[in-house]
Amino acid sequence: MSIINKILILKYHFIIVLISLIIVGCSSSSNDSEIDSVMTVSSPDMFRSEAMSEISINNKDISSGTGYSNSNTQSKIQVNGSLSLEVTNLDSAILNVKNIIAANSGMITSSNSGYSDQPYVNINILIPRSEFDGVLEDIKQISSIVNNENIYTNDVTEEYIDIESRLNVMLETEKRFLSLLETANKIEEIVQVEKEIMRIRGEIDSLTGRIKYLTTTTENSQLNLYMIEEMPISGSDDWNIGNSFDDSLRTFISFLKNTADFLIGILVFTPILIILGLIGFLGYKFINKRKSN
Repeated sequence: MSIINKILILKYHFIIVLISLIIVGCSSSSNDSEIDSVMTVSSPDMFRSEAMSEISINNKDISSGTGYSNSNTQSKIQVNGSLSLEVTNLDSAILNVKNIIAANSGMITSSNSGYSDQPYVNINILIPRSEFDGVLEDIKQISSIVNNENIYTNDVTEEYIDIESRLNVMLETEKRFLSLLETANKIEEIVQVEKEIMRIRGEIDSLTGRIKYLTTTTENSQLNLYMIEEMPISGSDDWNIGNSFDDSLRTFISFLKNTADFLIGILVFTPILIILGLIGFLGYKFINKRKSN
């Protein structure tokens, strides 16, 4: 083999080695840039995103059966009413109502009384839902007339189920974030997790308060009771012709007296009116006469 051929072969091998080194260098640079990119992205936001992703997966498990079961919730129905009565004796009726309320584990939340043509009272009553119908019938028994009766119902079962399910999810979410807080190492990560925990606890308090309200208003009923003393028909049992004659005679005498007073008043003031009229007439004539002259 000639020297020229050997030189060409050496050049060829050198070029191949050089190209290989360049390729290896580019690959190493690419890997380094990827590592730098990963290190840059690994921030509190990415930590929070990964945490929320993990919690979202667990929440799906809760809603699919491991958490609250909607089928176990009984119907939640709010029942309230109003009642307007006429009673023979208001004081006696109020006492009877208080006894009925006490016997059925109820309580009076407010009341006001007054007198408009007849004495009346307005009472707001809170009683257990299970006793509502019985209390309503017992109170009606003490009245002489039931003027008005209204019953209001509101089914909140769907709202209750939805809120309770959301509450269970938020409680489980809080547990997940608390466990993440224990494993967090960076200050930024700790701050982000604590911020989420505070937000979640605020929602938990709101949902818990709403559940307590729905529970209270479905387990208890409100009754607005208005009672007025009926107007008596006075004198209907004591009427007789003698009393009627006496009343008529008194009315006639009073009429004659008023008529006589009126006529006497006219007689007294007539001369004065005549004198005043005459003075006015003479003055009018005098003024007209001077104008004509």
